[in-house]
Amino acid sequence: MKRTTTNLSIAAIIALGFIPATAFGQEDPAFECDNQFGDCGTPEMSGGGGGGGGGGSILIANTDLGDTYQFADDYDDDGVEDPSDNCPRANNRDQLDSDGDGVGDVCDNCPGAQNADNFDTDGDGIGNACDDDLDGDMIPNAMDNCADLPNPLVGGATDQLDTDGDGIGDACDDDLDGDGTNNLDDACPTNPEIVTSADAAGAVDQASCFPDVDADGTPDISDVCPTVFDQMQLDFDGDGIGDACDIDMDGDNLPNTLDNCQMADNAKQLDADRDGFGDACDQNFCYVVLGDKSNCLNPDDALDIYTPAIAATTGEEVMLRLWANRVNQAMRYSWTVLEAPDGSKYKLRNTEGSVTTSNEGVYQYVYTSDDAPMFVPDVAGEYKLRVEVETIFEDRVSGRIGETAEFLTTVNANGESVTLADDPSGDAAGCQSTNSTPAGGALGLLGLLGLFGIGRRRARRG
Repeated sequence: MKRTTTNLSIAAIIALGFIPATAFGQEDPAFECDNQFGDCGTPEMSGGGGGGGGGGSILIANTDLGDTYQFADDYDDDGVEDPSDNCPRANNRDQLDSDGDGVGDVCDNCPGAQNADNFDTDGDGIGNACDDDLDGDMIPNAMDNCADLPNPLVGGATDQLDTDGDGIGDACDDDLDGDGTNNLDDACPTNPEIVTSADAAGAVDQASCFPDVDADGTPDISDVCPTVFDQMQLDFDGDGIGDACDIDMDGDNLPNTLDNCQMADNAKQLDADRDGFGDACDQNFCYVVLGDKSNCLNPDDALDIYTPAIAATTGEEVMLRLWANRVNQAMRYSWTVLEAPDGSKYKLRNTEGSVTTSNEGVYQYVYTSDDAPMFVPDVAGEYKLRVEVETIFEDRVSGRIGETAEFLTTVNANGESVTLADDPSGDAAGCQSTNSTPAGGALGLLGLLGLFGIGRRRARRG
């Protein structure tokens, strides 16, 4: 028995040599090219087929800068790899940057003025470099005596109070009465004649010395939000501006409206599952692909897969990509077109195959060289597709072999109707075709290894 097992192991190892190698962009990096050690370079080739006329590699639509499309990290799916994208969270294939500040126009809050930091004090979407009202209190900067701190019109009366007439509004003046004593040390901060002691202030009406404009029970002098009713007086970041009126509650230099964790200092805005909630405050990991939160992938759930809807041009070949809520789970896949526009003779090739490797951190699976499922629409309209997968070995969560999942998606094609030529490899236009070699051989071998592993486990248990 032992001799037989050894022979089977050797045979399996030898057979591994016939599995097609995975096609990495560049030189098979162990991690995503991220420009830390030089620019990633120009787009690599991926896909395509050898053999007859026109064979060899083709440039996949939306190929990323540096790596092949299925290996690159491109959050916004615009074909420009994140480290080289001037708007990594907004789709802008043209990378237009009118003011030359390194921030693309589609995500630049001042596209006509250089402001690489894109800072926006009031979080209104207009950067400080071109915002006429920095603090968002509806009073233009040129007329605002506290341009960086909101002190707006309240109930028809202005809150642009300036007790000492020094041009600095009371809301941001450290010496309200201009007597040279800081408000916190002044026995009567609103009366310049009383500066020495609390006893001296005792003869003065306390309400006039310590007014409470917002009537929340806390005198303005010690109120963290003197113009906003705020009995809690919470100040998360301890900057002296209460949470009720602080446009940056956690003090990470990102306004609340743009901060994915408003109550956690997370300047880097890390969001591993891309759900819009930063890692610093996200209690539930569920990976979101291209903003589709309703179909997020939770690694702790039952086997689940995803493929995004695709906008395509008639006659253009697009790759059908695959995500799953598992890391490096060996799976068989099968693609099927369920519905197509009337008269369509679309082409779908490499409908069946297997995957074993997912890109680290993004749950996208990598196809082997020349075996990526490719779809070509020929008539404008909506095509409905289904992808089904089945695990080859044990599912990493349930422990079961042959766990299955499926997902429905669409390809929306635009353009003039085209006639698709026959594929040089033998795939006919207007049909679905499988490619059993070498993917079929790989599947067979993976199945053999799976059965061999089961046998060995059972032998050990016996």
